[in-house]
Amino acid sequence: MDKKVFNIFIVSLLFLFLVSSVSAANIHDNNMTVLADGGNYQPITSDLSNDDIQSKFDSANDGDTFEFTDGEYRDISLIVNKKLNIISKNKSLVYTSGKLNDNAKRLGIDKTFGFYFTSKSAGGILSGITILADGSDCGVIVDSAKNVTVRDNNVLGGKNCILVKNSDRINIFGNDLSKATNNGLQLKDVKNSLVENNKISYNKWSGIEASNIEYCNITNNTIHHNDLNGISTFNRSSNTLITRNNVYDNTNGVYINSTSANDVVKTNSLTNSRKDPRSSMGGFETGNGFLLGSAFRSSGNSKLVVEYNYLAHNEFYQAKNYWENENFELGQNWYDSNDPSNTFVCPRLLASLMKLDTLSISNTLSLQLKDSSGKAVNEFATFQTNVEVDGNKYTVDVKNGQASVVKDLDPTVDHDVQVEIGGQYYKYDYKASGENGVEQDSKSTSSDGETGSQGNSDDVGTSDVSGSSNYQGNSQGGNSSGSHVTNSQKSGNYGTNSSSIPSQDTSDNGNDALSNGDLDAGDTGSGDASSEGKAYEIIPPVTTSKELTNTSGLIVLCILSIMGCLIYGYRRKSEFE
Repeated sequence: MDKKVFNIFIVSLLFLFLVSSVSAANIHDNNMTVLADGGNYQPITSDLSNDDIQSKFDSANDGDTFEFTDGEYRDISLIVNKKLNIISKNKSLVYTSGKLNDNAKRLGIDKTFGFYFTSKSAGGILSGITILADGSDCGVIVDSAKNVTVRDNNVLGGKNCILVKNSDRINIFGNDLSKATNNGLQLKDVKNSLVENNKISYNKWSGIEASNIEYCNITNNTIHHNDLNGISTFNRSSNTLITRNNVYDNTNGVYINSTSANDVVKTNSLTNSRKDPRSSMGGFETGNGFLLGSAFRSSGNSKLVVEYNYLAHNEFYQAKNYWENENFELGQNWYDSNDPSNTFVCPRLLASLMKLDTLSISNTLSLQLKDSSGKAVNEFATFQTNVEVDGNKYTVDVKNGQASVVKDLDPTVDHDVQVEIGGQYYKYDYKASGENGVEQDSKSTSSDGETGSQGNSDDVGTSDVSGSSNYQGNSQGGNSSGSHVTNSQKSGNYGTNSSSIPSQDTSDNGNDALSNGDLDAGDTGSGDASSEGKAYEIIPPVTTSKELTNTSGLIVLCILSIMGCLIYGYRRKSEFE
């Protein structure tokens, strides 16, 4: 190779190496990294004081990312007054200070906190941090903000783990909220917001307490062992969806004590609510899966829709209405009973009775929920039950109304099938179907609401509800004639907010009993309520930062092209010399 060509080639390679190195590296200045999207990145170390961190927040630009990198941080009380991404990749433990600093006082803030998002924090994110808020009012406060995301944090203690107020389009996603002296999550004057996939437990009041909310979606949360209610609504609530939550071991499951307009309580599992005679709500207002309070009202012609929920093993009523309220008509729900006399639904509620049957598809034993008209249900809360087939016991998850139990059953013989419903086993006449894709219903000895033959009861899944029930009369046009459903032979002080107020059982007037399946879920108006759709339009939480765009390949290609041109030009020049 010509010496000049070789020199040009070496210089070009050196230039290529230097440019590629610069393109692949971030630019560092005072421990600050410039991200590809224009935001800055800066680590927050534990040797920084709260004032030092606050100063960095205050001098940041919108879109900057701050990462808590160390294990523990003390006396933290930070105000987020910009669009900031505040993250931790190792669940850094932050202890809140429990005191109002001068910065908070100047802004008129009257509650202590760990992180406070203001009206100027739109688009901000708090993610991956463990916040110990003992001694503070709240771990996190979002006040008068829009489009703020609080996700994948652990917040323990405080009066409320998280408080959101006067805000719009807030995403509370994937957090673990526990051990607050009041509520795990409190929503006040909030709209268009999403509360999803959170674990909320062991709080002294409710798991979620909401007041004056609209177009909010509370979905797929696990809420348990709270001292009052799993989910509570107060004052006003409109166009709010409470769906697919697993709510158990609270004093009540879902408590609606608000003026409601087009709200939907649907496909939730509301189980194992416990009675508490010491409760601030009054002992006879506890132990219910679903409870309507004294302040519940339907707004105008709108209707609260309560349907396709699994209500079982609650110590008082599966569903209960305040005794002075007007009778309320529930949609289709499953009360873990094929027998209308054992649904444990309050006499002030009209309720349809669903059925759990078996069926066979291609020699596979399956379970199928059916509504009161006998139509198969394909949208429902998830729950478990036990099934015995020829002496073998199976525990199955019933999802969206159906579960497969055993495959490849012999279609030439009858099989001994018993299904656990309400803590008792009910025998089904069952034969497998050998035709592919053809459903074949089996006949239960309790298929018409009458108690059939029973196998031995097992302790697994037995109901905590005690007492006997009675039922006479058949529903006519949605109103029962001479019907009466009770939870026990004793009248009890149900339907009050205080144990000192005597009960009034008016269910013998023929209007308060179980409807025995004559109510049509199509009349509940759930289609109109769901069609609003605004609660579903919330944009999922975005990631906290973007990786630097890698353009080194393009640069290499350009430099190689330049090198080729130089070498080609040099050779052409030599030809003319």
